[in-house]
Amino acid sequence: MDDESRKTEVPKELGNEIGGNGRVYFDNVVIDNMLDALLELSATVWTHHDRVIVLEKILAAKGIDVSEEIEAHLPDEAEIAARTAERDAFVERIFGAFLRRPTSDLADKVKI
Repeated sequence: MDDESRKTEVPKELGNEIGGNGRVYFDNVVIDNMLDALLELSATVWTHHDRVIVLEKILAAKGIDVSEEIEAHLPDEAEIAARTAERDAFVERIFGAFLRRPTSDLADKVKI
């Protein structure tokens, strides 16, 4: 086996990789999955943080202080449902990388 094929193969003790191809950073697919989730989470958190900063600056320039309004806000059922759907999509983006996981030959025999 040449050096190039060893880099892309999942070690036999980890079993076969399922869930499709993912980015490869290290020799361990589990660590790669964790790094994918961390990178996605970091990018998402920064994007949201940056947008909040811009929004607050725009509102402050117009004489609107939103801090107290945000703290006092009570969402209605429609907003709760919409936010739940957005949260679920967020969780899928962040933790979806964990669907690409190693499995062993025993996985079919074991009920989880």
